[in-house]
Amino acid sequence: MLRYATTGLVTLMIVAVATAWVSRRVGTQDAIADADRVTSIAAEAAVEPILTDGIITMDPGILAEIDHVVRNQVRRGSLVRVKIWGADGTILYSDEPRLIGERFDLDDDKLEALAGEDVHAHVSDLTDPENRFEEQADKLLEVYQLLETEPGNTPVLFEAYFRYSEVEEAGRRAWLRFAPVTLGSLVLLELLQVPLATSLARRLRRTQDQREQLLRSAIEATDAERRRIASDLHDGVVQDLAGVAFSLSAAARANHPPSRDEIREAGDQVRDSVRALRSLLVEIYPPNLYEEGLEAALGDLTAKVDARGIVSSLVVDAPVERLATDQTQLVYRAAQEGLRNVVAHAGASQVAVRVNGDDETVVLQVIDNGRGMPESEIEERNGHMGLKTLSGLAASMGATVSLSSAPGRGTVLTLEVPIR
Repeated sequence: MLRYATTGLVTLMIVAVATAWVSRRVGTQDAIADADRVTSIAAEAAVEPILTDGIITMDPGILAEIDHVVRNQVRRGSLVRVKIWGADGTILYSDEPRLIGERFDLDDDKLEALAGEDVHAHVSDLTDPENRFEEQADKLLEVYQLLETEPGNTPVLFEAYFRYSEVEEAGRRAWLRFAPVTLGSLVLLELLQVPLATSLARRLRRTQDQREQLLRSAIEATDAERRRIASDLHDGVVQDLAGVAFSLSAAARANHPPSRDEIREAGDQVRDSVRALRSLLVEIYPPNLYEEGLEAALGDLTAKVDARGIVSSLVVDAPVERLATDQTQLVYRAAQEGLRNVVAHAGASQVAVRVNGDDETVVLQVIDNGRGMPESEIEERNGHMGLKTLSGLAASMGATVSLSSAPGRGTVLTLEVPIR
């Protein structure tokens, strides 16, 4: 959440700075365009109608008439200075009288404007001699407009100066218009995303906790399985083979050769041990599960239950071939765990393994007619290592495991697996 909040804050700052720059730039450009329009209107509507050839000779009457129009109709708002230039660089008129009649070298912008080209407004260089009477602290914007005198159609250049501070103010106002909407929307979006980010963070934490729990369960299940295998080997095959070894050693030390019965008994014990080892290997890695399919592997499991004196039955009526490999392994492990509990705890005489389903779900049930258990014991049994591990493994695949029972009515282990 801290990383998310920090990223959101940084993004907000970047967008705010970019919006400020863009909006101020747009506002400034709009203000300059407004200055162009004001200059064009003032020059063509107010000055050009009274502009005669007399201005070329700086006729006092013409200058007085132009000065009257400029001071009463043109100089308004941010427009603070007006000059009219001749083609040779002479200032024919200025509302600063001390400049009238002075001649300066025309810069490129003025020459292009006199040639009729479109010249963009730009900031004045107040260090130029022509601007020596301006306040050096003021920043001015120069705008040009080409005019012609009557009746000689002599081109002259109308130049207007605007306070640049008001141009910048227009940019600032544009930013202030954009800021509440832009930043407000971003802040609102950030606030709306906080609950979503919080939910995602909590879900991520839960998922991480579940993965850690599954990993711990897998490690515990592995340790439990290794202990069970070691116990089976120690209490079964190892003891049987040790007995055979002791018998054969005793027969070898005897003064008479071993009888046929002793040899037969030793051979039977060795064969029983070999069968037990094979059964253990099949439990660890059932080859027929992958070679012959799930139904054959479940048949081998029920056959082992039959060998323990419990009558078993198997019904497979589901498209088990559509299950993924890990789902097939899950069904096999669930049946193995259920049958193991029946043999170890149920005290049952019969057990049925049923696999039913359709194109969407496969359901495994291990049903026994044993002693059953009360609800409190079901909760305890669900916390048993084998069922707990099975439930965690099933949950990781989107499957569910449930256990139902009642005293004297047997137990049902159910696994539901969605086909993917």
